[in-house]
Amino acid sequence: MNIEFHYYMIYIIAKYAGLDELDCITTAASSQYVDNNLVGQVIRHDGREYLTIVTQNYGWWSDWFPVHVYIPFHFFPGDLAFPGARRRDGRTHRLNCTPGGAFVTELLNRALATGDFYRIGIALHTFADSWAHQNFTGTNDDWNSLGTDLPVPKVGHAEAISRPDGIAGRWIDDRLEGGARFIDNETRFLEAASRMYEKLRGFAGKKDDDWERLRDRIKALIGPADDTDSRRSDRISGYILEEELLEYNKYDWIRRAVIFEGNETKLEDAFKAYDKFSWLKDQLLYKTGVFKKPPLHARRDFFDTPYFFWQEAAKDHLREAKAILKGVMPQ
Repeated sequence: MNIEFHYYMIYIIAKYAGLDELDCITTAASSQYVDNNLVGQVIRHDGREYLTIVTQNYGWWSDWFPVHVYIPFHFFPGDLAFPGARRRDGRTHRLNCTPGGAFVTELLNRALATGDFYRIGIALHTFADSWAHQNFTGTNDDWNSLGTDLPVPKVGHAEAISRPDGIAGRWIDDRLEGGARFIDNETRFLEAASRMYEKLRGFAGKKDDDWERLRDRIKALIGPADDTDSRRSDRISGYILEEELLEYNKYDWIRRAVIFEGNETKLEDAFKAYDKFSWLKDQLLYKTGVFKKPPLHARRDFFDTPYFFWQEAAKDHLREAKAILKGVMPQ
């Protein structure tokens, strides 16, 4: 999924489920920030250094990312017996992601039990991705191959490009049996929304079940099928205006936590880790200790900012994910 679901739809679902406005914003922003948190940072505060976590990246050639990023945050292993995972070749995979599986449901339940909206938002991201990323793994594996000639690693849905993530898209997964090959993302995403609404409504203690009204509202907001995702910006504008949502700003939290005045390029660099050379520099120079990573300088109230709270929540999420998947995921 992308920002359209991870932020705006989760915001709408949380609002209808009965969460307070500020809690809706924190939950939705925490969900989306998983995809924006690309680069590990060293942040200096009063002589101390704080290290941030990475929750999304594109270092496909490294064995580190599947264990620490892709599997725990985006491709949570699911249920081997899930009917929608039946393949024409008869294969199964213990790391295959399935929608709302037992493991990812436990992950969300544990986050809800903390009452921490940063944790809840991050867990909702992973929970939602279990629908969009179903039948793929977070590893570099021919299991993920769609039989295309694209020169990309077989990690996640790389061969499918962004087709699994578009809220109104339709596509074909020829690995699957029968009618399961013909995929309507809106159907998948509405099922995810239903489960998330149920969980959040229970958490908020809301007695009335307004799912049917919310479902009809979501369908009206999404509108017609959009296989190329060309209408995403228009749909997002509609969500903001018609549901009176706060527009997402990926810079807001880090700008409030770290000093960037006079160096806006450095702010933008905090969100860039797409190319091979930047990743290699980080791995070969900084992690091997050849060079020390230049620190960012924290604002005085750094440890009371949403950015810090989110980073701590992401670290807790990773620990919880590894505990749940002990014996399943490579350690």
